[in-house]
Amino acid sequence: MRWRTSILCLLLSLIVLVPLGANGVDHILLSTGNDALSLGLGNNQDDGRSFSLRTAVIGGRGWNTAVELTSHTDQRVSGHRYDTLDFTFAYPHHIEIAPAWSLVITPGLGLKLIGSFGLEEAQTLLHSFKAKKPVILPVSSEELAIHPGGSLKVELSYHSRKSRYSLIIATDHRHSWESEVEASLRFLYGDTVSLSAGYHFTKGWSGFPSQYMQEKRYNGLYLASDFDANLLFTSYRYYPHSGFSYGYIGIDPLALTKEKTFKNRDLTTVQGLYYEVDLNPLRLTSIGIGPFFLDVFYISGPVIDGYRYNIGDYGVSYQFEFFSDNAFLRPTLQLGAGIKRFNLVKDFDVVQLEEVRASITVGAGIGLGPRYSWIIANSAYSLKLGAYLTHIFGTESLQAPIAAYGRHTKAWVFLMGISLVVDHDFNGG
Repeated sequence: MRWRTSILCLLLSLIVLVPLGANGVDHILLSTGNDALSLGLGNNQDDGRSFSLRTAVIGGRGWNTAVELTSHTDQRVSGHRYDTLDFTFAYPHHIEIAPAWSLVITPGLGLKLIGSFGLEEAQTLLHSFKAKKPVILPVSSEELAIHPGGSLKVELSYHSRKSRYSLIIATDHRHSWESEVEASLRFLYGDTVSLSAGYHFTKGWSGFPSQYMQEKRYNGLYLASDFDANLLFTSYRYYPHSGFSYGYIGIDPLALTKEKTFKNRDLTTVQGLYYEVDLNPLRLTSIGIGPFFLDVFYISGPVIDGYRYNIGDYGVSYQFEFFSDNAFLRPTLQLGAGIKRFNLVKDFDVVQLEEVRASITVGAGIGLGPRYSWIIANSAYSLKLGAYLTHIFGTESLQAPIAAYGRHTKAWVFLMGISLVVDHDFNGG
């Protein structure tokens, strides 16, 4: 264990301390990744790429360096696991083609270490907090393996007043471990919200059956979305053909040092945590322009041994605000309608139930404190307590092969929780 700790300390020192000693550091991104951060899409196998910890440093000229520690498990095929430790450095080169067009070419260097870095113990501890079974598997190889490599990314973009449209082609290779090629179309709105659709191809060279099983989940078409609220950021990716999804949530402490430029609200994003009466926790992700919002509630987890469920509630709502933004307490009323997805999976990827039902929702909330009192760069943060009552139509026709799933198919769902509301000023960036 000592050599693992020494390697981790050395790489963390390189990734954090060296850049911090240099001039021009703009961002320090600290994040965690998990296949449960899925927006309710996919099958959330809780297997494959299970979770990760990532630190990245970005400089004023765009250079970036990152380290990511990831746990990979394969409970179904090989019954093995392994950990990876990735180190990357990239430096972009900007080329102005025309006033509205740009080309960015970003070469990079990378190093991937394969072994066992204590993430089985970390996963067991995390599962104990959630009353879930530990995932105890032998590692694919007890020996430390080091795989150097490099990457290249080319991005052609068209810029409008508040948006950017990009074609991105990227490749990444780690010697004797893995090769990746990716092409995507990306829409960026106000440097805050991006939507992408692309194709990703991965080829493994390690000989680990556990890697080849996961390789299939990363190949093919994908959809992605990213939210950047200066202090808080999130990222999601979903592969429809395999049901695989993965997301990140993190913070940038350096955002607290930025100049406060927020003046007007152009866009609102919301991240929340809400609970049912039985303390079942659901995540809320929402995006709004004016009083109109697109809301996503989602949850996933085990039902009984061998079965997992995934639920996503997707709706469009209208929010009524009864007091000014400067009021200390700001009550709101929200009316919405949408659809709710019911999913049940056996043995990680054998779908037992996949149904969609219509839903209507009424919500009430109260904002705490003046809406724009906590400003970070071109974003304004505030807190909101809320409650939602949703009726789902036609739940009586949902037929799952196990009785334990019935508690997730109620016709009425009542939620209470708290949200972090972030307003964005695109002209203040």
